[in-house]
This record gives sequence, C-alpha cells and structure tokens, in this order.
Amino acid sequence: MDDLAPNGKLPTAFHGYSRDAVDSLLGKIEDSYRAVIAERDELRGNLADTSRRLDGVTAELEDRKRKERAIADAVIEAERLKADGEKQAGAIKGEAAGEAAETRRRANQAAQELRTTAERDAERIRRDAELEAEAIKHDAEAARDRAASESDELLRGAQSRADRLIGEMRQSLEQRQHQAEELLDDVGVRLGSLVRDLFDQIGSASHEQDAAVEPEQGPG
Repeated sequence: MDDLAPNGKLPTAFHGYSRDAVDSLLGKIEDSYRAVIAERDELRGNLADTSRRLDGVTAELEDRKRKERAIADAVIEAERLKADGEKQAGAIKGEAAGEAAETRRRANQAAQELRTTAERDAERIRRDAELEAEAIKHDAEAARDRAASESDELLRGAQSRADRLIGEMRQSLEQRQHQAEELLDDVGVRLGSLVRDLFDQIGSASHEQDAAVEPEQGPG
C-alpha cells in the first residue's frame, strides 16, 4: 500500500478510487471523532459539577458539627448552672440555719413563747430553702437532659442525610462513568467499521478498474 501524500490525503493513481467518495467518508470519520471529543468534554463538565456538589455537602456537614459543638457547650453550661444552684442552696441553708440560731438566741432572751415562735419560723424557712434547692436542681437536670437528647437527634439526622447524599453522588458518578465507557466503546466500534468500509470500497474500486482495463489490452 502506498504511503499518504504530504498533505495527509490518500494518493491517487491511474487505476485508483473515487477520490470524492473517499474524501466524504474521511469527513464523516472526522465529524464522528469531533462529536466524541465534545461528548467527552461534556462528561468532564458534569463530573466537575458533581465534585462541587460534594464540596457543598462537606460544608453542610461542617456546619452541623459546629451546631453540635454549640449544643455540647450548652450542656456544659447547664452543668455549671446545676453546680451554682447546689452552691446557692447550700448558702441558703446555711443562712437559714444562722437565722434560726439567732432567732432562738433572741427568743431565749425574750421569752419562752417567743423562742417557740422563732423555732417554727426557722423550720418553715428551712423547708422552703430545701424545696427551692430541689427545684433548682431539677430544672438544671431537665435542661441537661433536653440538650443531650436534642444533640443526639441532630447528630443522627445529619449522619443519615450525609450518608444518603454521598451514596447518591457515588451512584450517579458510577452511572456516568459506565455510560462514558459504553459511549467510547461504541465510538471505537463505529470508527473501526468506517475504516473497514473505506478499505473495502478502495479495494472494490481497484478491482473494477483492473477488470475494465484487461479486455482492452487483448492477447499479447
């Protein structure tokens, strides 16, 4: 087979082929190749867009983590409030005991009746202080439990949504990659078929030219 001409086209010969037909076929091959390149570029753009969407999911997860840290800080603050409440309750009980002692001292100095009245007042104050301390403790524990429950619920929800989104992204990427591979395989088959048709047409044209020339030569 002769080499290609310097301009990249097939050389012509006296017993050759239809140059217009071959040029048209080569043009079709070039158009198919350009179409494949365009499809490849489009797939690359889609993959880049998917990558940006994954970055958005990552940013959302980071925001969830910041919220979870804020909830954890709220739990710590609730524990601090509980400790402060217990401390205040102890101070109140101490103050109540001191007031009761002072009342008893004054009652002893004044009279037995006043001492009895002061003791009743001291007992009432003590009960009130204990009830108040229990209420403060209960409120602090309830706040801590609510914060912990909300934190767990947010974490589970965020993890579930993140797993679902990442799974969907991976499935989409695998589908697109599979489609691209199928497309490239199909294009390779079509290009091979076009090249075979081209050589078949060239060979057929050469045989027809040879057959047409041989009767004209006659016996030697």
